[in-house]
Amino acid sequence: MSAVRIGMIGLGHIAIHSHLPPLAEMSKKGEVVLQAFCDVNEESGREQAQAFGVENVYTDHHEMFEREELDAVYLCIPPTLHEDVETICATRGIAIFVEKPQTLDIAQARRFSDAIGGSGIVSQVGFMNRYYPSAEAVRARLEELTPRHAQVQLFYGGNPVRFWTSRFDLCGGTFVENTIHYVDLLRYFLGDIESVSAFYVDRKPSEGPPPMDTPHVYNVNYRFKGGVTANATTSRVLTNVSVSRREVLVVSDDSMISWSSNEVVENGETFEGVEKANAFGRQAEAFVAAVRAKDPEATRSAYPDALNSLSAVLGANLSAERGGELVSLAELETG
Repeated sequence: MSAVRIGMIGLGHIAIHSHLPPLAEMSKKGEVVLQAFCDVNEESGREQAQAFGVENVYTDHHEMFEREELDAVYLCIPPTLHEDVETICATRGIAIFVEKPQTLDIAQARRFSDAIGGSGIVSQVGFMNRYYPSAEAVRARLEELTPRHAQVQLFYGGNPVRFWTSRFDLCGGTFVENTIHYVDLLRYFLGDIESVSAFYVDRKPSEGPPPMDTPHVYNVNYRFKGGVTANATTSRVLTNVSVSRREVLVVSDDSMISWSSNEVVENGETFEGVEKANAFGRQAEAFVAAVRAKDPEATRSAYPDALNSLSAVLGANLSAERGGELVSLAELETG
């Protein structure tokens, strides 16, 4: 079977360090062809093209679409820069992989979702946590239990590493830019989210480190459609110390499950047989297989399905802005 021809739009940190390495390995096996790179920074685009053996480099994605025969596109750009790649792919029948967060505009996300879903193309949003074997193990175990509650605690340490992820207007805050991974993981375990309420501790202009202006703390409560409740707390106040903590718990009747990327512990007992794996690699393999099979149901977070994860974090921002008001995600998505 012929190799899947892939175009990469956006050659920043996540593309270079997470997506391109497994795709490059698949290219060596003849499973994919890295057909074209596109980045507004031509120098960066050519540098990465040389590193990954790509001949065709563009600074305008419209030109790339006109000149190249592509089967799939990876879109790895900040959420405020999304314009028309999603609709172009839907119109042309080109599969699309979109890094999270998909956008900061829920109305735009709905338009993209309708276009992608209506076209029948394969799509995937970059929620790689779903591809850890440990996540699969928890999901399978929960089918035997009655979940009641879940909790996510993320206490981050250190300074910001990228400008756009430090600015609220560019990334939507840490909860949108990063915690969305864990919100989506809870959806993988527990189903869709129905409503959200949130309180944030905002950062004053004098409270560095620069250029960060995102909130210090995000405290968010969710109700799932199945009746389960969850709390997610994200903290960015441990700036100058080398301490951090990440915890994901799912509590069912007589069961408390602790999840991490490498292991699962239930009531103090570690699950046996949970493999360690490169989730980005497994995600890439699944996406390429779905493209080859032309099966939009074969990915674990197709764009239309992932809309609930995006509305859950944007809904948290809206609730915090309104003083903790309960926000219905269905109403948010439909405007």
